[in-house]
Amino acid sequence: MTRFRMRQGWSLSVFGALVAAAMLLAAGVLMAVYEEQLYSAQQVKSVREQAQILAASVTAAIVFDDRRAAQEYVDALAANPELQAGGVYNGAGRLLAGFSRGGVRLPQASMDGTRFGDGFVDITVPASQNGARVGSVMLRSVTEPVERRYARYAGLILLVTMGALMIAVLSFSQAALGRRAQQLASVNTRLHEEMEERRKTEEALRQSHKMEAVGQLSGGIAHDFNNLIMIVKGNLRLLKRKLGPEVEAAGNYIASADEALDRAAHLTQRILAFSRRQPLTPQRVNFSALAQGLSELIRHSVGERVEIVMRLNGRWSTLCDINQMENVILNLAINARDAMPDGGRLTIESRDVSLKDAPPEVEGEFIPGDYVALAVANTGTGMPEDVRRRAVDPFFTTKPQGKGTGLGLSMTFGFVRQSGGYLVIDSAPGHGTTITILMPRDGGTA
Repeated sequence: MTRFRMRQGWSLSVFGALVAAAMLLAAGVLMAVYEEQLYSAQQVKSVREQAQILAASVTAAIVFDDRRAAQEYVDALAANPELQAGGVYNGAGRLLAGFSRGGVRLPQASMDGTRFGDGFVDITVPASQNGARVGSVMLRSVTEPVERRYARYAGLILLVTMGALMIAVLSFSQAALGRRAQQLASVNTRLHEEMEERRKTEEALRQSHKMEAVGQLSGGIAHDFNNLIMIVKGNLRLLKRKLGPEVEAAGNYIASADEALDRAAHLTQRILAFSRRQPLTPQRVNFSALAQGLSELIRHSVGERVEIVMRLNGRWSTLCDINQMENVILNLAINARDAMPDGGRLTIESRDVSLKDAPPEVEGEFIPGDYVALAVANTGTGMPEDVRRRAVDPFFTTKPQGKGTGLGLSMTFGFVRQSGGYLVIDSAPGHGTTITILMPRDGGTA
């Protein structure tokens, strides 16, 4: 768009230069024509005045047929270089005196008035005495001197040349400026792209360092905590064996404590999944079949106020830990339920996709290829951009205190990345939330 505007501006500038040059040339031509007409009118006026003066001077010479006196008056006018010929005629039209130069033939006496020829003008005035016509005087003059005509033509040529040079200079300068502007625009665009790419890379690096630090910390704590749980569970088994079957009340307490320890062990497994240190058992699984098998459990978990829609079109398989993936799907469904306190629609969709480029929200390295996609969408309140960006951060939650740990999505993210997949969150206030899991297609056997 920017280059189109530059080319358009350059075209307008050249067009303006052409218009200016044309106007300048037209003004020069009009001025030359006007000057020529003005000079011609002045020349005719001047020659007529000279003819009238000559007629008044030679009236006596015409009456007395004094050729010598008439010739003297005519010779006085011959000093004017613009006059090509002149003559004094008696009443019968006979020439008494005259002159001519440059091979111009002296014309015969004619009617009074002004007659224009090719580059000359003939002016004839009567010679009168006491109101009676006794003869006539004729003067021929050039309408414009050759030197003046050449000067005018030279001025026109100079004017046209200057206009052409101006157009050429403007065109060249505009073309150079246009190319330079295009280069600067291209450099500016590349700079903005590089800055945006650097910002994304730095943000991904910071996120990676943060997740790695939290993962190392949580992974170490989970390992130690899991060891303590195993010690307590072992001691409970020894205590139960020691007491025997006769102590029924103590056995119930021990069973309750053992169940709590199982839940604690499950929590440590989830923390290890987040830190990508959990030993996984990948198996070949089809997301459509897995989600279909969990449909009843999901329906009981989300309640009757939530409508469940299944769009299971995926046919490809992937390799992942089936138990962990079941927990992920169930956890996402429960999160969707919590985002719709007044009820809504939960959509679980599976599909096969081939990706050449990374999805918009996937940061870091992305491997193009075939993927199995599982999307869990809700019609809830949605998340603002700042919340969406922090959704997978450990211990980050928007739920009231005591209602959530902030580890659900972060552990899901850790498990998916450990399995070689990607997690994409698409959400906006008032438009619900869609969480998509992309897992690489399994092309071989389990």
